[in-house]
Amino acid sequence: MRRRSPTLVAAAIAAPLLALAAVFAAVYAHVRIPPPPELAAPASSAIMAALRAAVDGREAPALDAAALDAAWFREAEDAGPVLVTVLHEGNRIARVHGHGDDLAAATSAAADALRSETELSAFAAEVRTQARIQVDIVTGRGPVVDPDGWLFGWGGELLRALAVHPGSDGLGVRLQRADGGEQTVLLAPDELFLEQLFGTLRPLPYIPELAIGLDFERADMLLAQRAALPAGGYGAAERAYFRWRGLSLLERGAEQRGADATPLPLMRGLPPGPPLSAETLRAGALAGGRYLVDHLADNGRYVYERDLSSGRGTDPARPGPYSIPRHAGTTYFLAELYRLTGEEFLREPIERAFAHLQDLIRAGGCAGSLPDGASFACVLDSGQRVAHLGSAALTVVALAEYQRATGEATYEPLARDLSAWILFMQRADGSFAHLYDVPEARVDQDTQLFFYAGESALALARMYEITGEAVYLDAAERALDAMIDWYDFFLGGFFYGEEHWTCIAAEAAYPGVKKDRYRQFCAGYAEFLRRQQIAPGEFSDQPDYAGSYTFTPFLVPQNTPAGSRTESMISAYLLGVYHGRPDAAIREQIEAALRYVLRQQLRADSDVRVAAEVDGRGAVPATPIDRSVRIDYVQHVCSAMIRYAAILDEPPAAAGAGE
Repeated sequence: MRRRSPTLVAAAIAAPLLALAAVFAAVYAHVRIPPPPELAAPASSAIMAALRAAVDGREAPALDAAALDAAWFREAEDAGPVLVTVLHEGNRIARVHGHGDDLAAATSAAADALRSETELSAFAAEVRTQARIQVDIVTGRGPVVDPDGWLFGWGGELLRALAVHPGSDGLGVRLQRADGGEQTVLLAPDELFLEQLFGTLRPLPYIPELAIGLDFERADMLLAQRAALPAGGYGAAERAYFRWRGLSLLERGAEQRGADATPLPLMRGLPPGPPLSAETLRAGALAGGRYLVDHLADNGRYVYERDLSSGRGTDPARPGPYSIPRHAGTTYFLAELYRLTGEEFLREPIERAFAHLQDLIRAGGCAGSLPDGASFACVLDSGQRVAHLGSAALTVVALAEYQRATGEATYEPLARDLSAWILFMQRADGSFAHLYDVPEARVDQDTQLFFYAGESALALARMYEITGEAVYLDAAERALDAMIDWYDFFLGGFFYGEEHWTCIAAEAAYPGVKKDRYRQFCAGYAEFLRRQQIAPGEFSDQPDYAGSYTFTPFLVPQNTPAGSRTESMISAYLLGVYHGRPDAAIREQIEAALRYVLRQQLRADSDVRVAAEVDGRGAVPATPIDRSVRIDYVQHVCSAMIRYAAILDEPPAAAGAGE
């Protein structure tokens, strides 16, 4: 009996685990909607040609039902209908459904519906020609949780909100109307996020950035609006909600239709990005630079944030949310771009942004003499009394970068004054105080903020580069040692904070400081970040996430970390090269992230949903489903682009081992 005990125990444990696994597998099979199968290029071109003819008011070419079915339709479960949207300058000017027994019939029905759209035909021929057609073909459906039927109502609302995957799933409802008729209403995946229906739930109040889930009530209101029933008709109808996925195609712009009529496949409203190369990275960085220059006002202040879908943006002439560190960091990127490309359109805007910082220094009253007699200055925004270390540090980085680009020392006196204040804020152990009360001339020795220490180390390293004065290099080395020494405990190699500026500073200090421990630290940081990076094929239902940084497929990745962390990884890679130990894994990590952001950056073929009054080309939105753009999103992503383009153009050589 005793010899049987292990077997019995194993069976007792395995049986419920196997049962649980079977339940999960059944739920997964019931809930999951497979990604749409691929549609052959000739078939997608034929569909778009038929719809384009309808928009233009021409006879549509005949569609070969057998060819379309053979190419695709029969592979899809629960396929149809075809949803067609006509877009012009960011606005929807027509929207129709096409139903049919096969793809050809559904497409023909949609084309007939377009011809019947009097509002569409009322537009001038030129507008209809410039308009672009988006096609969404439903290829699969899945259930929506009924909150009242889920564990006596507990947790049902949350599960329903989380069940719709942002940007991949659309929402639909089957209506059994009071008059006995039936009707199906659809909201496309990109409509849900363009209407800003996601991110309404905050399960962790202390992390406000963690906003997830679909606002189902607002989505239902939009469905009711689309149903266009008489008053009370939608509420009286029996409603069966469902999620759906489909194949999304976008017509090319009018100037490209003759050369290549094959529609662009969309994922979360974006087509595939360009291939990774020095040329595409440089083009992306310059497009980002032009976007930022276009968003710099005459007063030297940026349009800090803009929603591309609505066109609304912050007003640089009015008080409102603004970050001086981000102003300086954005200007640093423009100076870096100028240094690496020599594009003259950048020079005047850089100097205009510097002039605004000089105005703030004068108005803020943060200038004078330190106890040792050295002149100093610090930066604070209008109406503030506390100066932030990061504002001065990134201003120095920007000024030094401009001097590296031009060889001119025009701004060096200002950079020296700001650097004197940074040195004043540095403690004996190499760390920094981060805040300074200007009216009281009081240093806050307690508050510590993200990024400021690394930014300050970079500022000091750059000051050494442009002046050759050892005081700056010594201070940068002490700062780097303090930041890296902080991790000198048992678990220090298992987790890291946001250290991307630390590694950028460590690489900037080379060859003045040749400590191999800096390389080791940044290699460890790179390995830590790789655990958060999505590998190709890892999330098979979300292939567009490959290269991004996120913890789970249930959270939409932020685009900015793919830029800022890649800036850091470029420096980590260069440190390895300089020390004779180039790390291929870091290089693959860099390239995966850059492929991801090349897709995320808006280009001429992907700005179809941008408001007419805004040029969205070069912008980097917050996430794949959030079309808001802040200046630092563009800064970090495009800085990574131009720095890696330089590496591809001229691969760096080993510079010798360090300590």
